[in-house]
Amino acid sequence: MLQITGGSLRGRKIEPVPDPRTRYTSSMVRQALFSMIDVSGKSFLELFCGSAVVSIEAISRGARRAVAVDVSKLAVQIARKNAQRLGVDLTVLCMDYRRFLEKNMERFDVVFLDPPYDLDFVSEALKLLSGKDVAETIVVEKSKREKVAIPDRFELIKQRTYGDSELLILRRSPALGPESKEAHPV
Repeated sequence: MLQITGGSLRGRKIEPVPDPRTRYTSSMVRQALFSMIDVSGKSFLELFCGSAVVSIEAISRGARRAVAVDVSKLAVQIARKNAQRLGVDLTVLCMDYRRFLEKNMERFDVVFLDPPYDLDFVSEALKLLSGKDVAETIVVEKSKREKVAIPDRFELIKQRTYGDSELLILRRSPALGPESKEAHPV
């Protein structure tokens, strides 16, 4: 079981997705994330949500709205079950993140993406996010070994490493220029 680390649901447990390929955002990384980003009163989008632990944690910490997206039917089923069991209002969608970003017309205050490590989903997702005004703040959890291309439309605000994981906090920048630049390896 996973445990919510802060807010109104602190200490409550949620069910993980019973799939060995699923990797979870650790409680240490979630605490660090929410100490750097205030989600109180904000809208929150989680791509590659798995059990939706990060979205549920965002709601626990005061997010006014949260949407969780995953391509796995099993993950979506577990995420919905977790939200229902805890009595939180969470929209959970079963679709590929690319399709969601193509069709989405809503603007979120914070987007969190935590794709499978080392498969280049981060660079692709950031490129898609740069083409639309989906969010002001984007938080990426990735493998510290994975190199990413950060579009010029985003400014790297913070970069922190926790074991094998790294958090990148990006903000939309008014800068114009080439489509993307190579970030340093992390």
